[in-house]
Amino acid sequence: MSTHYKVNYRDVEPEEVAGTEGSVTIRWLLHKDIGVPHFEMRLFEFPVGAKMYPHRHSWEHEIYTLEGQGRITVGEEPVDVQSGDALYVAPDIIHGYENTGNGVWKFICVIPKRD
Repeated sequence: MSTHYKVNYRDVEPEEVAGTEGSVTIRWLLHKDIGVPHFEMRLFEFPVGAKMYPHRHSWEHEIYTLEGQGRITVGEEPVDVQSGDALYVAPDIIHGYENTGNGVWKFICVIPKRD
């Protein structure tokens, strides 16, 4: 195992995300397939008006907004976020995402490594 991994997001092919309205993409920046042992880092991009439908996972999320504005509905609570905001979402909680701004909404989402 390496002591570090460096990835530039421009070198990672974006993938369309299922369960969305609009062309939401994900880039898997750091992940188990390149040797990262415990966590996975993803970059999401939501165009204006795009949404990800409510869903749940057995893992937690740590989210950091890089650019734009959005709303993350956690359970029944809408949480508005903008550039510079960080948010924790507990495991097994229904959550959904929506770009509420006038430009692209970009955020980093870190999750525990999935098997």
